[in-house]
Order: sequence, then C-alpha cells, then structure tokens
Amino acid sequence: MPKKSPNQLKVLYSNNGLAGYYGDYIEINRALKYNKLLRDYVVKHEMGHSSQFDLPYEFVDGLKLLTKPKIIYNLLKFYISNPSTWVDLFPIQYRNKALIYDINLAFLYGLMSIGIFILFKLF
Repeated sequence: MPKKSPNQLKVLYSNNGLAGYYGDYIEINRALKYNKLLRDYVVKHEMGHSSQFDLPYEFVDGLKLLTKPKIIYNLLKFYISNPSTWVDLFPIQYRNKALIYDINLAFLYGLMSIGIFILFKLF
C-alpha cells in the first residue's frame, strides 16, 4: 500500500461554498466533482494556502487568474449556477458546527470600505 505524502491534503466534499483550506484538509463543493477543469484549478489554488494570514497569496493568484479567461468563465458560471457557493462572500460562517472566519476576506472588505469612504469624501 503506498504511503501518503506528508504534503498531501485530504479533500472533502461539501454542499456549501466553493472551497476552503482548513489546515488538515481542503473542502470543495460537491458539484465540482463533475467539472474536472475547475476542480483541478480550485484544488491547486487551495493547496497554496497557509493557515496564516495570506491575503498576498490570494491577490497574486487572483492576478494570475486574469490570464486564464476559460477558468474565469467556468468559475463565474459555476458561482451563478450554484447559489450554495454564495456563502463564500461572508467573512464569518457557521459550518460543521463551528464558527469559521476568513481573516483575508474581512481584511479585504475593510480595505474596500476605506477605499469607498475615501472616494465619497473626495467627490
């Protein structure tokens, strides 16, 4: 029986959200089983996360995504056709009987709020 690589993460399926990295495992939406292109991209993205504050990773990986229009199209189509993924827009969620928070998303929303406030003050 082959040994499991220490860097290999367990992938679990969920009915909510697109995907998430939880340190010991990655959780992805069950509907991604049927979309190999998007599933592979999402799993690879999630494997790049750390359990620390990693907004720079999200930002850089998001910029790389701009060079992949096919992935962007599939991702947007998936989000629109699977409303259960919309919970990813909330920085605080209750999942698996635990309160989960996304510090990266909260920080990003904070920056966006400050930017919008400044724009309103300037104009």
